Amino acid sequence: MKTVLTMTAVVVLGVALTTTIGLARLGTPLTLQPLGLDLPAEENATGPAAPTKIEGGPAVAAQPKAVAEEVEFDFDQLPNKTMDNRHVFRVRNEGQAPLNFKGASVSCNKCTFVDLPEAPIEPGKTGEIVVRWNVDTFEDHFRQSATIGTDDPEQETLHFVISGKVVRPLQIEPKKVVFSSVQVGEPAEAKVFMSAYFNDHLQVLKQTFGDEASATYFDVAAAEVPKDKLPAGAKSGVELTLKLKPGLPVGSFSQELKIQTNLEAEEEVSVPITGEIGGAINIFGTDWERDLRYLNVGNISQSQGDKHTVYVLMHGAENIELGPPEVNENVLKVRYGETQTMKGGALLKVPVEIEIPPGSPLVNHMGGKAKLAEIIIPTNKSTLGRVKLLVKFAVVAD
Repeated sequence: MKTVLTMTAVVVLGVALTTTIGLARLGTPLTLQPLGLDLPAEENATGPAAPTKIEGGPAVAAQPKAVAEEVEFDFDQLPNKTMDNRHVFRVRNEGQAPLNFKGASVSCNKCTFVDLPEAPIEPGKTGEIVVRWNVDTFEDHFRQSATIGTDDPEQETLHFVISGKVVRPLQIEPKKVVFSSVQVGEPAEAKVFMSAYFNDHLQVLKQTFGDEASATYFDVAAAEVPKDKLPAGAKSGVELTLKLKPGLPVGSFSQELKIQTNLEAEEEVSVPITGEIGGAINIFGTDWERDLRYLNVGNISQSQGDKHTVYVLMHGAENIELGPPEVNENVLKVRYGETQTMKGGALLKVPVEIEIPPGSPLVNHMGGKAKLAEIIIPTNKSTLGRVKLLVKFAVVAD
C-alpha cells in the first residue's frame, strides 16, 4: 500500500514540475499553493486516523410547541338534564412557528362538542379550546373526552377530559317502601327521606295515594330535616313518616305515594309501596305461586273456560265464620267447598273453588296496567281479618 502511494506522489510531483518549467519559459508568473491530495488516511501505529469533522449543516425549520395549562376539568356536581355546559382549556405555543389544529374527535357525539380557535396560535401566544357538554344520563358519574390534532411534531394530539357527579335535584331514600311480615290487625311505620341538592328550602305541598280503595289504611306526615342531618351536598330535606293502619286483608298489597314539591324540575314524584299482611293463614294448591302470592291461571280459551281450587288453612279458627267472597271481576265465580276441621278444631281447611265459565267475556288480568283480579274472604276473627287471593288470568278468543 505504501509503495503505491509513493509512486502516485512521484508522478504528481513530476507533472507539476514539468508544468512549472513550461510556464516559466513563456514568462507566465506562477503562484504556488500547497498541494492537497485526496488520498485515504494512512494508518499509524496507534490505530485508524480520526474522521474528518464537517462543520455546520442544513438549517432546521422552526416548529410549534403545544403546552396545555390543564387537561382535565372536574365540574363537581350538576343536576341531570342540564344542557350546554362549557369549559375553556388554554393552550400556549412555546415553539418558534404558528401552532395549527387539525380537527377534533369526542367520546360521545351526542353529548360532547368542541370549538377550536379560528386562527393559528402565534409563538408565545395562548389560544382557547372550548369543550361543551350536555348532562343527560342514568349514571351517577359523567366522564367524556375530546382529542385535538395539532401540527406539533412532538405532540400530535391533545387529550382533554370533562368529569363530575350527576345528581337529580331531588333524591329519595328509599326509592321503594316495603312493609314485610306485618301481622294482621297490627300497625306499621316507615321513613322516607327527601333531599334537595339545588334548593335551600324543600317543601312538600301535597301527598296523595294512587290506589283509592286502600288509601284509608295509610297516613303520611312531613317534617323538615335539620341541616346537620342532611346527606353530603344536600341543601335542604324533608322526612316523611308513612304509617300503615290496621285493617288490610291478609296477603300482599301495593300502593303508590304521590308527592308534590316546590321544585320546578321535580314538581311531582312517587314512591311505590308494597307489603305483606301475615296471620295464622296459609294458602296452597296447584298453580298457586307461593312467593308471589297469586294463583297463576294464565290464558283461558273463551269457549272452554277453566276451574281451579286453592286451599286456605286457618289456625286458631274455633267458631270461625266466613262471609260471602268479595270479587272485583264478575267473570270469576267463587264459592267455598266443604270445610274440614282438623286438630280438634284448632285448624280449618277451606277449599276455595274458582271458575271462569265458558263463554265469559274477554278480559285481561295478567299484571302491569292490567291488574290481577282480587278475591276477598271475610272472617269474624280479628286475628285472621280478611283473606285476599290474587288471580292472574286472561280470557282470550279461540
